[in-house]
Amino acid sequence: MNLRKMKLKKLLLFFISLIITCCFSFAQRNTTISGLANDYSGYTINIYQITDPISETKQPITSLNIGADGSFHSTFELTKTTYAEAEFDAYQATIYLQPGESYELIFPPLKKVSPAQKRNPFFQYDEIAFASKSSDPNELNRLIQQFELAYLKEETKYFNEIYHRQSEAAVDSLKHHLTIRFPETENSYFENYKFYRIAFAEFALQREHPDELIKKYFINHKPNLDLPPCVQLFTQLFSDHFTFEANQIQGTEFRRLVAQAKLPGIEDYFMTNNGWDKNLSRLVILQSIKDAYKQGQFSPRSMKHLLDKVQDSDWPTSKKEIAKRLENKISYLEPGTEAPNFSMTDFNGIKHQLKDFNDKYVYLNFTRVANPICRQHLDQLKKSSALLQQELHIVNLIMPGETNKKELIRQQEWPGDFFIIDEQTADEYQVSTFPMAYLVDKEGKFVFSPAPNPLDGFEQRFLNLLKQKRIEELRRQGK
Repeated sequence: MNLRKMKLKKLLLFFISLIITCCFSFAQRNTTISGLANDYSGYTINIYQITDPISETKQPITSLNIGADGSFHSTFELTKTTYAEAEFDAYQATIYLQPGESYELIFPPLKKVSPAQKRNPFFQYDEIAFASKSSDPNELNRLIQQFELAYLKEETKYFNEIYHRQSEAAVDSLKHHLTIRFPETENSYFENYKFYRIAFAEFALQREHPDELIKKYFINHKPNLDLPPCVQLFTQLFSDHFTFEANQIQGTEFRRLVAQAKLPGIEDYFMTNNGWDKNLSRLVILQSIKDAYKQGQFSPRSMKHLLDKVQDSDWPTSKKEIAKRLENKISYLEPGTEAPNFSMTDFNGIKHQLKDFNDKYVYLNFTRVANPICRQHLDQLKKSSALLQQELHIVNLIMPGETNKKELIRQQEWPGDFFIIDEQTADEYQVSTFPMAYLVDKEGKFVFSPAPNPLDGFEQRFLNLLKQKRIEELRRQGK
């Protein structure tokens, strides 16, 4: 009897395992991207998605390695329709990818932009949609592009009535014409796209009193933050919401809740005062923490405490993951956090790493010796005190384009060592201009981030730091 039960149990487990495997295989279907782009031979173009619009974390999907003949082919697994992006040269290109589909892409004309140009704070990508050779009229990208053209045409026709005269009749006409032009399909993603895109016309009428809009699009209809129009509407409705609530007549209580990082109190405030459900309240809290931290309207410490409390709460895992990614993003490169390790190459071709310099403080000086201003800062380092150089590694970091400046560097006898880094390291350290510096301690953590440049008082700041550390050390010894 026991043997029979054991056999039945094993058989049952086998069938359960088979069902799970089949379901998983069905959910994860291969998607293919291919094509020919002769102008881009030798390029590697990374396709990624944004995990969530609050932390805006990039998650890789696949890479297109374009061969010498311009051909590329990549097969990868997707579990759901995904809005994907890629950045290359002057372009930021987008595409909607569906599980199990194949896409033959057509690349735009080559339009080169140097890495230095991209680090210019005023640089902006040309935003385009990837073109495809698909002739299927029901292909998702084609449907969305056609809908966008039709929407813009209708919006232009009724622009004055909607945006200046606040005409409900004009909004109804716009919606009616689009509904006739694009009747209901079996593609749920496209139907949701239309639903949230049309909401922008209603938003123009209800901007000052959006309660009904919020109820319709974010409470009665569960928001899909993988959908660009839903994200755009959410951002417009709820940006800087902590500040909005704090500035209301009864805002004193709300400001106290935020200042004291009372997460349950803020959540209850949104649900009671605004009539929101838990899902919306929590999304708005996360978005508001991000906005408040960026704008500096509330204490950064309170914002970080709120994120910590999310992890200790009964919030669902998906929201906790957003909070964790957001915390990582707002803390990135901050004083007290660990400096990202990286490789650098000296003029003899020998590779080194940041973590090799752990016996002293490290002054990371991202510089461009062809730049007169950078040379002035380097000259200032020559005047630095013996104590500075005794307690500090000066690590001057140059880009690959300046490897031909080796003789100039040797002739000038600037203090410290010079190393060549790649563009990825400069991007990782968010180097947008030269010179730019960071100070890292012996444990590999940021002290000044960014640090003053040599002509901007770095030496005095550093000597004050050493003095303060010495005082703290004496106090500890005296206890």
